[in-house]
Amino acid sequence: MKKTVLIAATLAILPAQVIASDIPSIAVETTDLDLASAKDQNRLESRVERAIRKACADGGKGLTVMAAEKQCRAELREAANVEIRLAIAAARGDRFAALDVDSDA
Repeated sequence: MKKTVLIAATLAILPAQVIASDIPSIAVETTDLDLASAKDQNRLESRVERAIRKACADGGKGLTVMAAEKQCRAELREAANVEIRLAIAAARGDRFAALDVDSDA
């Protein structure tokens, strides 16, 4: 059975410092992909990369703009990688275990 997932890098799981940096959000459609397949995982990676480049493109010139675009791409890529791993795991039917850690122990 083919599972479908929409990855939206509105990314509620982002740390507060990343959200504060005003990075844009992206949405990548995956309903036509079988994320259990390596071929479709590569397609997803390509789509995410294109969306990141587009979202972070400022259109300006100069070192400051280039540095800001590079930081934007890095932050979005890091956030998207988490979402991608979760989507692939869900497609494979992987299960995650919760572990409570007692810091007083």
